[in-house]
Amino acid sequence: MRHLYLFVFSFALLTRLAAAAAATTTSAAADLAANLAQADQAEQAGETDRAIEILKRAENQDPGNAQIEKRLSRLYSWKIEDTNIPGERKNYADLAVRLGENAVRKLPGDPQAHIALAAAYGEICDMLDGRTRVEYSKRVYHEVTRGLQLDPSNDYGHLILARWNFEMANTNPILRGIAQVVYGQFPPASKEEAIENFRKAIALAPNRIIHHAEYAKVLEAMGNMPAAREQWQKVSELKPVDAQDRRYQTLAAARLGR
Repeated sequence: MRHLYLFVFSFALLTRLAAAAAATTTSAAADLAANLAQADQAEQAGETDRAIEILKRAENQDPGNAQIEKRLSRLYSWKIEDTNIPGERKNYADLAVRLGENAVRKLPGDPQAHIALAAAYGEICDMLDGRTRVEYSKRVYHEVTRGLQLDPSNDYGHLILARWNFEMANTNPILRGIAQVVYGQFPPASKEEAIENFRKAIALAPNRIIHHAEYAKVLEAMGNMPAAREQWQKVSELKPVDAQDRRYQTLAAARLGR
């Protein structure tokens, strides 16, 4: 009888412990979901620093969470444009790349993770020597095309691919040739594809200032000043969301002679 009592007591205790553990897990999952939602809202409102703060708190509770890492990767890429201090820019770029690579490894089927990593690679390219920059451009292409395969409606993916096409189409042929010897054949790139990608990005998200501004820059570089002016006009008319949007609008005012 005593053994039976001990068995029943132990079983009841284990049941209560399991229930408590399940409740704790459910609560933690709910807290994470709430933090992710708050961070997403802050990002959409252009509050990059607040979004990072929310995610860093969540990371303390759940270190190594891929959903947190992919968001932080994207946000640190945005932060690069908010500073002119080389050391800070490099630090943000390194964080964006490291967290983006972690997220892609853990979430290989997540389009946002791939596109965030593509953005991070694109940002760090400007901080590298010429040959390494070309090698990293292959990584940009690989990640962004994978992201768009998973989600063709991602407007930022089309923006990144547009910039990749234009920049690679204008890469020094000698440097490109040397890099291909070292790193292998590069995907084809063209200005025409860049234009098509810009148009897709704008069609998917016509109110994003960055799409019109980056398209305007490319049109200027191609000598199509009337079309570029139309895009700068659009930039000046749209509602800014963050500091980057306001910088684009300042640039638009200068281009339009205001």
